[in-house]
Amino acid sequence: MNRERTLPTVLVAEDHDYDKLILTEVFARASISADLRFVSDGEQTLDYIYGRNRFADRGDAPYPAIVLLDLNMPRLDGRKVVRLLRQDETVRHLVVIALSTSESAKHITEAYSIGFNAYLVKPANIADYVEAIRSLWHFWMNTASLPTTEAYRT
Repeated sequence: MNRERTLPTVLVAEDHDYDKLILTEVFARASISADLRFVSDGEQTLDYIYGRNRFADRGDAPYPAIVLLDLNMPRLDGRKVVRLLRQDETVRHLVVIALSTSESAKHITEAYSIGFNAYLVKPANIADYVEAIRSLWHFWMNTASLPTTEAYRT
C-alpha cells in the first residue's frame, strides 16, 4: 500500500442531505483538502469513531482528525454522543465541534460544558460559511497541536 501523505479525515455527523451538500461545497470553496466522511445519526457516529460494524475497516473508514457534529440528530443526539466520547479515555482527545443553527446562549454554554471543543453556528450565507470553515480549519489543522491518533489506538 502506498503510504504517501493522506488527507485529514473529517467525520461529519449530519442528518440532512441538503446540509451535507452545502458543507461539501463550503470545503471546496474554501480550498480545503480533506477527506469528508458523512454519517447520518449519533449511533453511526459512534460506530465510525470506534471502527464498528460497517466502519470496521480503517482503510474504508479512516480515523477522523476532526468531528463536526450536528446537535439534533436521530437515534442519538450530538449532546449524548459527545458525553459518551468524553467519558472514554481512548477517544476523549478527539476534536469535536458542534454545528448548529441555534445561536442560543443556553445551547452554546451547554455544548462547551459537556465537552465540545468549539461551537459553530451555521452561517446563513455561503460566503460567511466558507470563511468560518476556513478559519476553523486553519486553527485546528495549522495552529493547534493535536495528539496523534496512533497514541490512542495501541
